[in-house]
Amino acid sequence: MKASPLLWEADFVVADSLFKGEFYNEEIGLKLHLDLYNESLEVPDMAFLGLVGGYMDGSIYGVWMLTSHKIKGKTATLRFTNDVGSDSQTILLTDKGDGTFLYETQGGNVVRRVEGRRLVKIAGQMLMKKKTLKE
Repeated sequence: MKASPLLWEADFVVADSLFKGEFYNEEIGLKLHLDLYNESLEVPDMAFLGLVGGYMDGSIYGVWMLTSHKIKGKTATLRFTNDVGSDSQTILLTDKGDGTFLYETQGGNVVRRVEGRRLVKIAGQMLMKKKTLKE
């Protein structure tokens, strides 16, 4: 039996866009801006960095840049470093298949947000929704 070229192309398009978009959690205010297939994103107010594969911002302290990533099946392992280079965080982002993605920190959690006058750690595990990036 011969595989349909159209089916293969459709599978390729899905695989090539799974980790491309804005992933967000409204409750915490966290946003992951990702294009793990092509460095096409510019970090706001940091154009001197050039185009990158991703960054994390929102209601968190600072902006975190993607420094490395690895995709295995429906899970991406993401390594972020904050804008001053003092902290790094590894995150697993897994497609749940129902339109949501599971965000899980690895090796502890160092991402914080401001509450009042204090910095507090955000949740180490949360569900995120995906918004497709505009070309």
